[in-house]
Formats: sequence, structure tokens, C-alpha cells
Amino acid sequence: MDTNSRMSDFNYGDDYSKRSVAVIIPTLNEAPTIGEIIDKINLLNLGLKLSILVVDGGSTDNTLDICRRKNVKFITQKGKGKGNAMREAVDQIDVEIVVFIDGDGTYSVDEMGLLLEPLLDCKYDMVVGSRTLGNSKREKGSMAGFNAFGNTLFNKSINFAMKSSITDSLSGYRALYAKTFRELVLFSDSFEIEVEMTVEALAKGFKILEVPISYSVRKGSGTKLDPFNDGIRISKSLLFILMNVNPLKFFGLISLVFFVIGMYPGLYVLNEKITTGEIISMPSVVFSSLLFVTGTISLVVGLLSELVVRSRRRIEYLIAKQKEENL
Repeated sequence: MDTNSRMSDFNYGDDYSKRSVAVIIPTLNEAPTIGEIIDKINLLNLGLKLSILVVDGGSTDNTLDICRRKNVKFITQKGKGKGNAMREAVDQIDVEIVVFIDGDGTYSVDEMGLLLEPLLDCKYDMVVGSRTLGNSKREKGSMAGFNAFGNTLFNKSINFAMKSSITDSLSGYRALYAKTFRELVLFSDSFEIEVEMTVEALAKGFKILEVPISYSVRKGSGTKLDPFNDGIRISKSLLFILMNVNPLKFFGLISLVFFVIGMYPGLYVLNEKITTGEIISMPSVVFSSLLFVTGTISLVVGLLSELVVRSRRRIEYLIAKQKEENL
């Protein structure tokens, strides 16, 4: 299905005139593309109260001059990194729905309706534009092989831990209710913010929908992504997040690995005892015992961590419920 036919799915007949949407664009030296993106957003005919907020990370080109000429509101972020930019932007606005889109021209503004309609119909809490789902169109060279491999690995890890079916946890094109964003506990400062948003939303039980989108080669300056260093940073964040949201499965898997490895020297010693009547290989006894003890400790840590996480979620639920009752 092509982009135009997918755009026609947006129901322009519905009255969305009172629904407010802010398009948040994090930028850093995006002069070659930011003007075109702003123009395309202004040309959208979605029947919404649509506003634009550019969050600049300290551009040294004329990105902000272009924003001034286009009469677009912008702020200069206080912290560094995309994660800080997104959090600071949401703190500055008072709207129902926020849309995040990169300022490098890789995502299609014309497909914004695909992300907004499920939210406007109140069917989902977050809609993510997936670059790998179904009939998504990815321009050749838009995503490096290493990045695609890393994305797949992260998706499989999340799906295993959260029992989900995410296909693009690293997508920077997503829409969600501002209220939903504020309920997510987000600590990431850089590009790992998207993975954190996905896992946090799944952990809190929010409904996530992925829609296929097109993805283009970055225009203007070269990519700001460092596949190796950013991959390590995202991996560390994902590991920490999964350890916090599903500790029993995380530590249970580690425990299982130790038990399986410990079986080999353990069975070797047992066979030795049965066939010879005595134990000769004492190092195998010690090694097997250490592995089984470590596996047991990992399992106990997982159980205790699961108890803490469940208690924390219950407290968060009770606090949120109390706030709703006080409104």
C-alpha cells in the first residue's frame, strides 16, 4: 500500500477542531531541512489545533534563524541530548497530544495523520511509526546494516521480556498523549530515550500501536549517530530498564544459565562416584557448587527484586488513583 492510499485512511470528516496537538522537533544544526519540515507541517489539513515547538540543542548554523523567519516557537534546551530535549519540550506545552519527529528530514511529515488518528479515536495511548513493519518503505542507505541489526536485537530483547511484538523500538517518529508521556519514568538523556519510552509504556500497561511508515536518507549534514558508542549506551540502558521492569525473568534467565553450566561438572562428579565409588575430581566439585550457589543467589535476587517492583507499581497506582479522586 503506498503512502498516498494510507494517508486517505485519515477521517477528515470528524470534528477534531478542539483537539490540540504539538509537534516537537529536536534539532542540532538542521538548517538544510528544518524549513521544509515546518512548511510541510503548516500545510497539513488535519482539522486540528496544531502547533510546532522546536527544541534546539545549541545549533551553530542558522537553524534558529529559519525558525524565526517561519514564526515558529523554539526553545534552547538546558541539558544535552535528545532525551533532555524531549522532556524539556513537554514541560513547556499544554496540549492533549504530542508528536515527536526528527529535524533531519528522514521521516515523512505527510504520514503524521497515520500516527494521530488512533489517538484521536482514543483507541491507543501511543502510536509509533515503524520503519520495519509490513509495507513500510525504507530508502536504500537510510539505515546502516549495523543499526538495523542492533534495532532487531533490541526489539527481540524487549519482546522476550515484555511479551510484546514491537518491531521498531528505536523509531524517533511517535505520537502519544501528553498525559501519557508525563506518566512515564524517563531518565535517558540521549538517543536511548525511544527504547526507554517503549519499555516504560509496556510496563505500565499502555496500549501501543505501530504503523508502517517511510524512512529516507538523512539530508544535509552527516548522521549524528555513532553506531558503536550509541549501541553500547542503548544496550546498557535497555539492560537496566529490563532489569527494573521484569527482574524475575531477567535474573531467572541468569540463574538458569548458571544451573545449566553447573550440570556438566556436577554430572561428571556423580558419574565418577557411581563408577569408581569415590570422588577424585575435587576441583569439579568446587566449580559445580559455586555455579549452583551463584544460580540460587541470582534466583533469590530476582524474587526479591520482583517483590520490590510489584510494590512500587502498586504504590504508583494508588498515588495516581488518589490524584484522580482529588481532581
